[in-house]
Amino acid sequence: MSAWRWWLPPAIVSLFLILIFVDPFIGDWDALEYTVSAVRGYPSSMALGRGLFIFYNHALYLAAHSIFNLSPQRAYLLFKYVVVAQGPLTVVACWMLARDLSGSRAAATIAALLLAFSPMFVVYSGQVMTDVPALFLITVALVIHLRGLQQRRIWLVLIGAALLGAGVNLRETVLFYAPWLVLAPFCCGWKLRRRDLSMTILSCAIFSLFAFGGFGYWFLSDPAYRAAWFGWRESMRVESARHPPGLSNVFPWLTFLFATSPLILITIPVALVNQWRERKWSPMLLLALVGLFADVLLLLNYSTAINWRYLLAGLPALAPLSASFLARSLSKRLGSSRSALTACSAAIAVFAIASAIFLWPLRIAQAEVRAAAKNYDQQLAQLPRDAVMISGAQTVAVMYWREMGEGQWEVIGTGSGWPESRLASVFEDYLKQNRRVFVDSDPRWWQPCGWHISEIEELTKTESRFHFRRITQTIYEIRPATDPNASDTPDLKALLPEHRVNEVKRCFNAG
Repeated sequence: MSAWRWWLPPAIVSLFLILIFVDPFIGDWDALEYTVSAVRGYPSSMALGRGLFIFYNHALYLAAHSIFNLSPQRAYLLFKYVVVAQGPLTVVACWMLARDLSGSRAAATIAALLLAFSPMFVVYSGQVMTDVPALFLITVALVIHLRGLQQRRIWLVLIGAALLGAGVNLRETVLFYAPWLVLAPFCCGWKLRRRDLSMTILSCAIFSLFAFGGFGYWFLSDPAYRAAWFGWRESMRVESARHPPGLSNVFPWLTFLFATSPLILITIPVALVNQWRERKWSPMLLLALVGLFADVLLLLNYSTAINWRYLLAGLPALAPLSASFLARSLSKRLGSSRSALTACSAAIAVFAIASAIFLWPLRIAQAEVRAAAKNYDQQLAQLPRDAVMISGAQTVAVMYWREMGEGQWEVIGTGSGWPESRLASVFEDYLKQNRRVFVDSDPRWWQPCGWHISEIEELTKTESRFHFRRITQTIYEIRPATDPNASDTPDLKALLPEHRVNEVKRCFNAG
């Protein structure tokens, strides 16, 4: 049977699921930064600049703007659907990698299905985010590099190393795959002789050049970028202080890994031991250990406790070993590889359906926030163009429409931008400067879960210290307590978790 008959069904399923769950707007907080940076053609201040993602999207925007007159406000649609297209391509690349490692089309198809049905993969394939593009480049790079090692084609080895290095400019977690470049040649039969060692060192050097070259150029040549980068580092320090890494992160790490791919978490410990017993060191075992290494390193980062998408980092490396183990063990029990493929497909689908049922309420709530963000400029149009906004989850929308030139609004943002116990004094400072400050009390923008609760509690304390004037159905202007013309009641206490019992029950700490 032709290879395409094996990989095409998982790719089609992947595209179908991605389109069902595609984000109504741009996606998570980081998507704002990527979208604005891509329109401007300037690297992000986050991590190493995400330059590859920014600049290829910028080139696409310039072409679409020139040919189709695409406006900056609609550029996010182009960026988003390029990511959508990369989703099924990543599934195909995963199939090829697993087939090359295992020699089994059935195992490769199971690996592709593990990726295609991963809830995190599906969700982030429909956003302007770098996670899925990074997975695509990782997987393609590994396929090329592995074939170069197996066929002793140096040019393929070097291209694979260059692509893997370039992937660091999509997501810095690709850097965790560096051990593969060092150890894989010797798992594939290379020897500790001068030529093989030289080629390995050269591939590592090329990886480093492509990984850090772009960031190094911008950091050394552009003082504005350097200042922005240090600002990002400070915000990360503040976030890390709020969510310090520690043993308490192990449970959310396991939870998020299970949410990423339940079958992989269940099977990978046994699969590692089984592979070692049967073949000792092998490229497939090494790659799985590298993927596990990448995910374990995330325990050192505060994000592990609040964001599930980071554990996608090791997925393309773990899927081939898990799939091979399932294919071999079930083939022995059921009598054929086709029966094993059918059983695995059914199990993967059952887990996916169960995950969808569990996550659907969260998905609906997120979709509602994102859909409103797309039209939040209509709310902002009713306010002064230089207003100071406290909009909870819609902070992203305020910043997006500001960067698109719709106004000059300033934000008191949630997360690292929240002034903690200084909120009331921040209000007072703005009012002394004759700045108009507004709060959006819509409960949809204030999630009564996790670290958001402290922000809600701080916000509710300000109600007794200020007067409020209603502007729209949910937006109130904050006025000094001496203003007799501001006598409306925003009822901010209604945002507290104790008044939103049903919503609290649906909480899931996914950041």
